Amino acid sequence: MAYNRRDFLKTSAAVTAGLTLSGLPLLSCATAGTKKYGIQLYTVRNDVAKNLSATLNYVAKAGYSQIELFGFDGTGFFGKSPKEFRAMFDGLALTAPSGHYNFGQVLSTGNLDFWKKALEAAATMGNKYATVPWLDPTQRGADTLPKLVELVNKAAELTKAAGMKLAYHNHDFEFNKMDNGKSFMQTLLDGTDPAMVDFELDIYWSSFMNEDAVEWFNKYPGRFSMWHVKDMTVNKDGKKESTQVGDGSINFSKIFEHRKHAGLKYAFVEQEAYTMPEEECIKKSIAYMKKQNWGND
Repeated sequence: MAYNRRDFLKTSAAVTAGLTLSGLPLLSCATAGTKKYGIQLYTVRNDVAKNLSATLNYVAKAGYSQIELFGFDGTGFFGKSPKEFRAMFDGLALTAPSGHYNFGQVLSTGNLDFWKKALEAAATMGNKYATVPWLDPTQRGADTLPKLVELVNKAAELTKAAGMKLAYHNHDFEFNKMDNGKSFMQTLLDGTDPAMVDFELDIYWSSFMNEDAVEWFNKYPGRFSMWHVKDMTVNKDGKKESTQVGDGSINFSKIFEHRKHAGLKYAFVEQEAYTMPEEECIKKSIAYMKKQNWGND
């Protein structure tokens, strides 16, 4: 399934204009032992668009306590100000260690005005990481890469000054080799300061491109502080797509054995394609994660 977070961000304000609090009772988040379990909120994006409050309630009730954000439009999230959104999180004992904030405006304008707004929202939400989630196809060329590296480094300085760290989240295209023999991913890793910039490895997309996650951990130890734990299956049309964790073909056991070497701090369940309701998907994924004890410390 093609990744369409950019399109969703464009339409989220309109879709969520009518969102209101559902009045459901506040919940306490249960965790297995001392482990905490994370999820990228995009996993339940369709339900978020229908009823934000009810969706956060069922996410918390399922046992997820660490939420990676998406949907910031320059002023707020899904029709809520950062302060209002934070209050919803606090009421459910949810935290937001990371948020995905669009970097496209920074690249297109060459200035960091949008990133400054994102950092203000990220600070309100208690983020530890402000994460670059996606590049428009027009911004993925080798000619754009030097500008991207420069602006990521500048944004990382602002992010550090705001008490957070910048991270970069990959898709598939970052692993394609360019004319110089290096990939986008290599160039970003080599061109950014490990003390300033971390990476969020999307294990589905690295697997999609037949890249060995452990090899990346060995080449760049400590740089992959966050992961998207998203499993892979083949649909009826013979195409790869995401599925519930544990229902696919990715060898997560091997990857999690190297979590310390990678520098892992937060693993977030994510899913983009569905054969069942989103709530049922996230329940299946966390049940598998808990069985394997793959939570966050």
